[in-house]
Amino acid sequence: MKAKLQKVAVFGGSFDPVTNAHVEIIRNLSKKFSRVVVLPCRVSPFKQEGCSADGEDRVKMLRKVTADMENVKVSKWELKREGISYSVDAVKHYAEKYEGAAIWFVIGSDCVAGLPDWKDADYLAANATFYVVRRVGHAVPKKVSDGVKALGFTLKSANFKVPDDSSAYVRAAAALGRAGDCVPIEAAAYIEKHQLYGEYAPYAAAYKKFGLKEERIMHTLRAVKAGVRLAKIHGQDVKQTVTALLLHDIGKYADKAVLQKHKIVPENYDALLQQAPAVLHAYVSAAIARDYFGCNEQIVHAVQTHTTGSADMSTLDKIVFLADAVEEGRDYEGVESLRKLAAKDLDRAMLRALRATIKCLKAENKPVFGETTAAARHFAEVCRAAAVAKKAAPVFGAPTATEQTSKRAGAQGKPRPPAGDLKGKDGKTVATSIAQWLCDKKGRNVVVLDVAQKTVVADCFVIAGAGSTTAVKALADYVDEKMSKDHGIEPLRRDISPKWAVLDYGDVIVHIQHEEAREFYRLEKLWDNGDNITHFA
Repeated sequence: MKAKLQKVAVFGGSFDPVTNAHVEIIRNLSKKFSRVVVLPCRVSPFKQEGCSADGEDRVKMLRKVTADMENVKVSKWELKREGISYSVDAVKHYAEKYEGAAIWFVIGSDCVAGLPDWKDADYLAANATFYVVRRVGHAVPKKVSDGVKALGFTLKSANFKVPDDSSAYVRAAAALGRAGDCVPIEAAAYIEKHQLYGEYAPYAAAYKKFGLKEERIMHTLRAVKAGVRLAKIHGQDVKQTVTALLLHDIGKYADKAVLQKHKIVPENYDALLQQAPAVLHAYVSAAIARDYFGCNEQIVHAVQTHTTGSADMSTLDKIVFLADAVEEGRDYEGVESLRKLAAKDLDRAMLRALRATIKCLKAENKPVFGETTAAARHFAEVCRAAAVAKKAAPVFGAPTATEQTSKRAGAQGKPRPPAGDLKGKDGKTVATSIAQWLCDKKGRNVVVLDVAQKTVVADCFVIAGAGSTTAVKALADYVDEKMSKDHGIEPLRRDISPKWAVLDYGDVIVHIQHEEAREFYRLEKLWDNGDNITHFA
């Protein structure tokens, strides 16, 4: 008599193609579960345009890479069905097939937040345990997991994590003959033998025609990887993102003769060649995308603005710009924080990147392109408006902004001074004013550090000590209120923890630290070079 299976893991997905990360997940599942069902879908509810490779090819690749795992079964069940492959159907099917077994449905950590929106979510919550595999760069915030659990879902975290390998990125890599970097050897050989994933091959073939160098091709592939991740986070079409990034530098080394040969006419070629050669390649690449490949205007615009930015950028434009700026080969000061910010807030990331670009160009006595200046101004306004809206958002039971203002004015017995005194002022002036306010409110050892020559993150840091956690918050609230009410300036970021508060005003970042945190982190020592620090108290 056959022993009953106790726990069955169902791992569904497109597997288009299977990646190293997929295999790592399957191998780990095979060690924990009595049966692992790998379930390539026909049509994913998340990718209704369908898969690039047909089901038979995907099954063959999966079976090749799991051949040594005895308790793993690659199933064609969903491929034989019509319509969209919903998870609830798989749970019902395998609960019936493996009667009495507990069904564990395997998902990536990036899927947890969306669980309540899945088809027949109530049934899923009651009849399956969700086994959450952490994908690098996709942590699940506690408030998200708590919220999903409160709706009845059972979540169990895997004791391993995997790289954020994306099948979309793999397909682009395959076009460049580099699928072997991110898929198992058996799958890479199958892809090459059967000439799969040729959708991006025309772009790769054109690199030689336009003289794209090997190091620039590798940069392009890394930018695609960064772009795919950002596109998934921010809900942008992945295929458009990949296309724009594969083309964003294609005109980097193309001369006029090559362009004329292929009947490509970039805008303002001669003027840009003379006045702004550093941005010429973006316009040339956009013209190639338009005239040679017939790309739509959204892709063309994203390619054209990937270096300069502009005041009318779409989500696609911002993702292409930032993917180019933060791809994993970049190692300039501040790039890691920009990577994290881009994943959270595209507009704030754009502002920081544009300001860094402008600062760098000015430091090197190079001209700043007009589009870049306009873009920086635009995103500064967008971020300020977002900060105002966030601050003004009503909190249940809290007094309204009008009530708060009335109470403060009544308590002080006099009207507030006119707003706008510090608007438009340089970072040093703003930092000096904030430092003085902190001194007046008994901030300890207040200093201003001029860091303009040491980092692109800001021009100045203001650092103040506080004797208690209550004082940390009080000092931060005081600066926030003064800047907002007296000068009409809102922080781009406001992070308050018991022992450290940070207010980010773009050119000026304010750090208010409990004395223990200040002594431990020693920001002054880290950034002081002997002549860039001003002591206030």
